[in-house]
Amino acid sequence: MDIKAIDHNVNVLAMKKNGKRYGMCVAWATQISPDHILCAIGGQSSTGNAIEEGDMVGFSNLANGQQMVCFTLGDMEKHSDTVDKLVNIPCAEDDGAILIDGARTAIKCRVIKRVKIEGVDTANMVCLEMLSGNENDVPALHIANLGGM
Repeated sequence: MDIKAIDHNVNVLAMKKNGKRYGMCVAWATQISPDHILCAIGGQSSTGNAIEEGDMVGFSNLANGQQMVCFTLGDMEKHSDTVDKLVNIPCAEDDGAILIDGARTAIKCRVIKRVKIEGVDTANMVCLEMLSGNENDVPALHIANLGGM
């Protein structure tokens, strides 16, 4: 099947846990209430496997122009907890939540639920409680802006 990805915003989950920094682009995310975000995360990722209920994570909705952040965090060769993919990405830490500088929105969240999707080996859903954050008046980066996907 040669169907391109469904277009949606590019979002990042990032955190510092046990002295290591983790970051990943999520497969899909949406706000499901005024205080909650639901995300699909791949289980093939070190970051995806490290995220647990109770963790503090940063949710960053990337701004148009932040394609390199997406490409750096989505580098399949660096799906490893031994590589700090965030080393060259401007970001800030807040209680373990890592927020990407210049993102359209950057929100400190708590993971309140993680559920394995039955029948899909590589997918999990996580529900995040939004605690604090900021919003910039800039357009969001979309998958369609990445080219070649």
